[in-house]
Amino acid sequence: MVFAPLDPTGSMYLPADAVSCAAVGCHALSIVTATHVQDTTHTELITLSAPDVMYDQMRCLLEDISVHSIKAGPLYSIDAASVLAQIAADYTELPLVLHLQSIPDEDILSNDAETDEIVDAIFQLVLPQTQVVVADHTLLAQWQADGLLAETDNPIASLLDFGAETVFYTSPATDPGYVTHQLYSQDGLLHEWQSPVAPARLQDTEGLLSTLISAYLAQGLDTRRACANAISYTDKAAEHAFQAGMGSRILRHVVS
Repeated sequence: MVFAPLDPTGSMYLPADAVSCAAVGCHALSIVTATHVQDTTHTELITLSAPDVMYDQMRCLLEDISVHSIKAGPLYSIDAASVLAQIAADYTELPLVLHLQSIPDEDILSNDAETDEIVDAIFQLVLPQTQVVVADHTLLAQWQADGLLAETDNPIASLLDFGAETVFYTSPATDPGYVTHQLYSQDGLLHEWQSPVAPARLQDTEGLLSTLISAYLAQGLDTRRACANAISYTDKAAEHAFQAGMGSRILRHVVS
């Protein structure tokens, strides 16, 4: 099950996540948490879905179809975090993969809550029920600078302290031309991988990674193997990215 916004360009989130799931042998159920008005250059407007609609749709699907994992994110509101947390609490057997991303500016997202309140809701309500949190160095560094994470030298530890089981973290590698993916738990670093740096003007590799990790967990793989398979597929998707419009390049969500 994918709990995510709708991106009409098909470059990320829904429906791209559903295509990616199908490419690796999974059928994705979709819960639209928000709708973007955008092209490949920029986002003009984001309209949030009503919380009762999100909740009812999740309940409806979960009571009808056998679900094996949930991929969520990005989350734009306290309501979305609350709905997700309620469902996750009732379906604790389902692995939850959470893609963390920055909260859009208020000029394109109409939201009653401040950014720090939304992030705090995600941390307090969702992280304790999350098997894999996916985040990158830039986001965590910015949240730390903004005071949204605890004052510690290790922002990954902050996420784990909220109750997340593992954190999948991407950062620049010491070798030029590569990025490093690391999987952490409360026991420390579990595994590390390297990938080539994605082509310029390519967005949201973490989103695809999150979706694929969830898809592989749904197929019964353990977390480490699910991450490894997701990295391998995403590297191929980035290698075959294409230019659809005047803005960012789009990942090739179906690759052989």
